[in-house]
Amino acid sequence: VLVVGLLAMGSPLFAHHGDAAYVDKAIELKGAVVTEYRWMNPHSLIRIRHTNEKGESQEWTMEMGSTPSMTTLGFSKYTMKPGDVVTVMLYPTKNGTSVGRMHQITFVDGSKLFDMDPTEPPSKRADYKK
Repeated sequence: VLVVGLLAMGSPLFAHHGDAAYVDKAIELKGAVVTEYRWMNPHSLIRIRHTNEKGESQEWTMEMGSTPSMTTLGFSKYTMKPGDVVTVMLYPTKNGTSVGRMHQITFVDGSKLFDMDPTEPPSKRADYKK
């Protein structure tokens, strides 16, 4: 009984995280090259290589929503592949690592996908910025 009680109390520790780890202003990375795209739950991931303004190559990892939520926004497991060149807008982490929450991705043909429906009224999510 004690173990069951402790497990029940500890379950909030495994609850889904919010967006508090990310800054509230998106940055844009132009001409990034997709190195990995993982279509998975609870969050899909995009890894890119980007050359910064100093000419240094940076590897970024971006988190997206779940596969069901991203499917409703136009993403699929075939949306991108390693070698694709993209421009991304992301909310980097506050700790300065090259990790962020993907906000918008623009492909070479000019098409764009977002991490939320841009036609809906702005939500109260901390990472939503116009």
